[in-house]
Amino acid sequence: MAVASRMTRAERTERNRERVLAAAREVFLARGYHGATVEQIAEAAGFSTGVVYSQFGGKADLFLSLLEARIEQRIRDNAAVVASIDGRDGLVRLLEHTAQETFAEPEWGLLVLEFRVHAARDPELNARYARAHARTVSGLADVLARAGATGGLAPEELAEVIAAISSGSQLELAAERDAFTGPLLHKVIERLAT
Repeated sequence: MAVASRMTRAERTERNRERVLAAAREVFLARGYHGATVEQIAEAAGFSTGVVYSQFGGKADLFLSLLEARIEQRIRDNAAVVASIDGRDGLVRLLEHTAQETFAEPEWGLLVLEFRVHAARDPELNARYARAHARTVSGLADVLARAGATGGLAPEELAEVIAAISSGSQLELAAERDAFTGPLLHKVIERLAT
């Protein structure tokens, strides 16, 4: 007879944390940052709010945990995109990939913008968001430096430009689903890559 393996406390804690984060992502995307509550997230995860608060300090901590994980995943994805492509072609492919990611899940972009505006009014929260944003820019700059082409800008400068364009395009997509796509997007990518 096989003996069922029991999860350690650390394994259960990690499993519960992942369930809470998955539920938080779902609730945030459906309701927005302001519309989501810890209670809704706990319910979606199948836990009490006490379980959520035992792992996270509140709604902002939940969101920032999701954001930080997404940033690290995007950095890995971007590095994979340019791993075998150097120079201008690598830069063009990276810019196209960034645009595809932006357009693939516009709800996420709006959620980040909503949180960003909210955090701007709270100095402590804004500092925490700023650290996450700095990681985004530095991670992208590292990938750009590896690609070996930055359109005549320092990698950090181009990373800031790409981040700004990405944020602005999220707002344009909110107003019009087809905004900033097609020929205009390709023209911008070509300009950035020269």
